[in-house]
Amino acid sequence: MKLCCAVAVAVIVLALCCQGQSQNANGPDKCCFEYYNRPLPPSKIKAYRVTHPSCPKRGVILITVTDKEICANPDAKQTQDIMDKIDNLFGTQATTSSR
Repeated sequence: MKLCCAVAVAVIVLALCCQGQSQNANGPDKCCFEYYNRPLPPSKIKAYRVTHPSCPKRGVILITVTDKEICANPDAKQTQDIMDKIDNLFGTQATTSSR
Protein backbone atom coordinates (compact mmCIF):
# COMPACT_ATOMS: atom_id res chain seq x y z
CA MET A 1 0.00 0.00 0.00
CA LYS A 2 2.81 2.41 0.91
CA LEU A 3 4.65 1.62 -2.31
CA CYS A 4 1.50 2.28 -4.32
CA CYS A 5 1.06 5.70 -2.68
CA ALA A 6 4.72 6.59 -3.22
CA VAL A 7 4.50 5.70 -6.91
CA ALA A 8 1.28 7.72 -7.29
CA VAL A 9 2.87 10.78 -5.66
CA ALA A 10 5.97 10.44 -7.86
CA VAL A 11 3.83 10.26 -11.01
CA ILE A 12 1.85 13.35 -9.99
CA VAL A 13 5.00 15.34 -9.22
CA LEU A 14 6.57 14.31 -12.52
CA ALA A 15 3.42 15.25 -14.43
CA LEU A 16 3.31 18.69 -12.81
CA CYS A 17 6.98 19.32 -13.60
CA CYS A 18 6.54 18.33 -17.24
CA GLN A 19 3.43 20.47 -17.61
CA GLY A 20 5.22 23.53 -16.25
CA GLN A 21 8.09 23.11 -18.68
CA SER A 22 5.87 22.54 -21.69
CA GLN A 23 3.78 25.64 -21.03
CA ASN A 24 6.86 27.85 -21.37
CA ALA A 25 8.18 26.10 -24.49
CA ASN A 26 5.96 27.94 -26.98
CA GLY A 27 4.92 30.93 -24.91
CA PRO A 28 6.46 34.35 -24.51
CA ASP A 29 9.94 34.79 -23.12
CA LYS A 30 9.10 38.16 -21.55
CA CYS A 31 5.97 40.29 -21.34
CA CYS A 32 5.36 43.89 -20.28
CA PHE A 33 2.88 44.51 -17.49
CA GLU A 34 3.69 48.18 -16.87
CA TYR A 35 5.22 50.83 -19.09
CA TYR A 36 8.14 53.10 -18.20
CA ASN A 37 6.71 56.62 -18.39
CA ARG A 38 9.76 58.85 -17.98
CA PRO A 39 11.63 60.45 -20.86
CA LEU A 40 14.34 58.24 -22.35
CA PRO A 41 17.26 59.67 -24.29
CA PRO A 42 17.48 57.69 -27.54
CA SER A 43 21.27 57.63 -27.20
CA LYS A 44 20.89 55.34 -24.17
CA ILE A 45 18.97 52.67 -26.14
CA LYS A 46 20.91 50.19 -28.27
CA ALA A 47 18.18 47.75 -29.31
CA TYR A 48 14.55 46.78 -28.88
CA ARG A 49 12.21 43.87 -29.36
CA VAL A 50 8.44 43.63 -29.54
CA THR A 51 6.76 41.40 -26.98
CA HIS A 52 5.17 38.14 -28.08
CA PRO A 53 1.55 38.36 -29.35
CA SER A 54 0.40 36.00 -26.59
CA CYS A 55 1.42 38.49 -23.88
CA PRO A 56 -1.59 40.03 -22.13
CA LYS A 57 -0.40 43.57 -22.92
CA ARG A 58 1.36 44.84 -26.05
CA GLY A 59 4.82 46.19 -25.37
CA VAL A 60 8.26 47.04 -26.63
CA ILE A 61 11.28 46.01 -24.60
CA LEU A 62 13.97 48.66 -24.96
CA ILE A 63 17.51 47.49 -24.24
CA THR A 64 19.85 50.13 -22.85
CA VAL A 65 23.58 50.43 -23.46
CA THR A 66 24.04 48.96 -19.96
CA ASP A 67 21.86 45.95 -20.93
CA LYS A 68 18.87 46.93 -18.79
CA GLU A 69 15.47 46.08 -20.24
CA ILE A 70 12.72 48.68 -20.08
CA CYS A 71 9.10 48.09 -21.07
CA ALA A 72 7.69 50.85 -23.23
CA ASN A 73 4.28 51.61 -24.71
CA PRO A 74 4.41 50.76 -28.43
CA ASP A 75 1.88 53.52 -29.16
CA ALA A 76 3.89 56.28 -27.45
CA LYS A 77 5.62 58.73 -29.77
CA GLN A 78 8.84 58.48 -27.77
CA THR A 79 8.91 54.70 -28.23
CA GLN A 80 8.16 54.94 -31.94
CA ASP A 81 10.91 57.55 -32.39
CA ILE A 82 13.44 55.32 -30.63
CA MET A 83 12.39 52.31 -32.73
CA ASP A 84 12.67 54.35 -35.95
CA LYS A 85 16.13 55.58 -34.95
CA ILE A 86 17.37 52.05 -34.27
CA ASP A 87 15.80 50.71 -37.48
CA ASN A 88 17.44 53.46 -39.54
CA LEU A 89 20.78 53.07 -37.76
CA PHE A 90 21.03 49.31 -38.17
CA GLY A 91 18.70 48.78 -41.12
CA THR A 92 16.70 46.21 -39.19
CA GLN A 93 13.41 45.82 -37.41
CA ALA A 94 12.72 44.22 -34.07
CA THR A 95 12.09 40.57 -33.53
CA THR A 96 9.32 39.19 -31.38
CA SER A 97 10.40 38.20 -27.90
CA SER A 98 10.03 34.43 -27.75
CA ARG A 99 12.23 31.37 -27.65
